Amino acid sequence: MFDFATPLRNDPPPAPRPSEPGRPDLRTVLRRLRQGTSTILLGGAVSVVAAVALLGLATPSYTSNVQILIDPSDLRVVENEVSARTPQADSGVSLAESQARVIQSDSVLRRAVVALRLDQDDEFVRPEWDSPVVNGLKSMLGMLPPPGGRDPVNLALDALRLKLAVRRPERTFVIDVYVQSREAEKAARIANAIADAYFREEAAARTEAARRASDALVGRLNALRGDVEEAERRVIAYRQDHRLVASSGRLLTDQQLGDLNQQLVTASIRTAEAKSRLDQARSMKAGDASTALPEMLQSLEMQALRQQFATLSRNTAELATRLGTRHPAMAEQYAQQKDLQRLIQREKERIIETTQKDYDRAAASEAAIRTNLDRVKTETATSDRANVGLRELERTLESRRGVYEAFLKRSREASEQERLNSTNVRVISQATPARLRSWPPSPKVVLPVALVLGLMAGAALAYRRVRRREGLPAAARTGALIPVPARAFRAADA
Repeated sequence: MFDFATPLRNDPPPAPRPSEPGRPDLRTVLRRLRQGTSTILLGGAVSVVAAVALLGLATPSYTSNVQILIDPSDLRVVENEVSARTPQADSGVSLAESQARVIQSDSVLRRAVVALRLDQDDEFVRPEWDSPVVNGLKSMLGMLPPPGGRDPVNLALDALRLKLAVRRPERTFVIDVYVQSREAEKAARIANAIADAYFREEAAARTEAARRASDALVGRLNALRGDVEEAERRVIAYRQDHRLVASSGRLLTDQQLGDLNQQLVTASIRTAEAKSRLDQARSMKAGDASTALPEMLQSLEMQALRQQFATLSRNTAELATRLGTRHPAMAEQYAQQKDLQRLIQREKERIIETTQKDYDRAAASEAAIRTNLDRVKTETATSDRANVGLRELERTLESRRGVYEAFLKRSREASEQERLNSTNVRVISQATPARLRSWPPSPKVVLPVALVLGLMAGAALAYRRVRRREGLPAAARTGALIPVPARAFRAADA
């Protein structure tokens, strides 16, 4: 066997292996880039041309936004609201975040889709290629959506959700709604329609809450009305069974007792006054006709008699002065005075008799009132025992009536709130058509970036090509044949 590893004496020494190149310095890098200048320029030109082509082929889109202010405190329209917001110190931000989610909800977006008829817009609902072969293939692969998923409204809703962005700046209650579309005017219309749909949805939610509360209260009112009527029937039946008659909200025995007490006081005063007049009249019975009489003994007839007596006394005195007391004419004067005194005394007796009758009537009236009062007291004592159960039934009736009236008032308030909107939400900035497109970016930005990227790619490619070319042997770089050592031929012959 031959030992191929042993070199022959006449064989040339093996060529040394090229050493691994180290990290090139800056001069080597610049030299290699300078050698690939054409490749670098070509890369930049190709990148700019590609950017221009993409800008020309890209479909432009515009973005419009509307700003909505959500005030945590609602408008104070009525005193007792169905769903009044009483925000706490840390609940305002949560409320704003919740309203931002409401704006993105299907109920709000569906209103905007229906209002603008986006289900008939090619931008939001792409026309499908109705081919039996394609549909059958999609059905076999499970790619055919169900019938509900092919609804134009649902398709437009999904497309609108992809073109919608809702953001809330930090530490504010302002919500920005961004809408993207191919047309600037359409984007503004959609943004304003979403804001209007949000307002309508909030109003509808408040109305629905008030309606539910009103329906619940009305349903409860029927039961409460039945309870009140049942309590009233019990009160009436109890009064009939125990003969408790009421008038103006009070029992008749209580009213009679109060009235009789007042009448008794009045009758006692009247009796005392009649007794006093009677005593005075009796004490003045034997008095002289010329003496003064109390007011209670004054009458028209008494005044006339006393006037006549006074006149006759003056005439008698004058006549006695002229004629003397023993003159025959004086006897007639004295006889007339005695007649008038007798008439005055008779009038006194008549007045005394009348006063006695007044006193007797007053005393009899007082006695009758006392008798009635004693009887009513007895009846009141009997009815007071029955009033214990009656008052319990009346308290039950009043409590049920109070609850019923409160529910009735609240029901009417809730029914009125269905037509009120107390949401404190307003648009602080309407959406307007955008002046500049949002996609694709402006050529002022795209072309410089494309040029830089193209030059960088061309520089990398040129550097790689020059480095690879420098790493080959000189004969390979010039295209000459590479010599083969003789040892290789001997190994082949063996």
